[in-house]
Amino acid sequence: MGRTRVALVTTGLALLLASVGTAATPQTVTISASRPSVVFGKSVTLSGKVSNSKAGENVSVLAEPFGTTAFADLAPVQTVSGGHWSEVVKPTIETAYQAKWKSATSSTVNVKVRPLITLALVSQGTGRFSTKVSAARSFAGKFVLVQRLTSTGVATLKRVTLDANSAASFRVRLHLGRSRLRVVMPSSQTAPGYITGTSNVVTVSH
Repeated sequence: MGRTRVALVTTGLALLLASVGTAATPQTVTISASRPSVVFGKSVTLSGKVSNSKAGENVSVLAEPFGTTAFADLAPVQTVSGGHWSEVVKPTIETAYQAKWKSATSSTVNVKVRPLITLALVSQGTGRFSTKVSAARSFAGKFVLVQRLTSTGVATLKRVTLDANSAASFRVRLHLGRSRLRVVMPSSQTAPGYITGTSNVVTVSH
């Protein structure tokens, strides 16, 4: 009888310790982004790890784009060796992301988006250029700044208002020699949902 009681007590103690050990290691999942911001149309890689470090675990990636009020399922992914997971996403506007695994939800990571701005030379003889701003919404009526890049810094030449197609055509007086121009859209014009955008640089020899 004595041995039976000792065995029962030992078994109960072992179960108690096991339950305490389990409670001390809650389930967790992490998330991070490969970059804090992207240009509209480009992608970013989200990645993280589940706490049990196992492969084949199901992780849900959740997204909350700017202007919405709740996270929604974006994509299901499975962990690989070590419990790591990753997913490539293409936010069209500033977006918050989370990862969910079993009962655990990760912290939130935000990816900001810059509008895609293109600049092209239309006519070198007249110094005419064209620009277009692309994003998930229109920028009609907003303005961009035309800038000249020099060895001493940046000079803003003019402010150009975008038309109904978020585009504009304008002229710049070209200096003799080489001119390097770009277009910048400040955050006061891109917001809400977007941050400052910068075009490609066009070099013109005149």
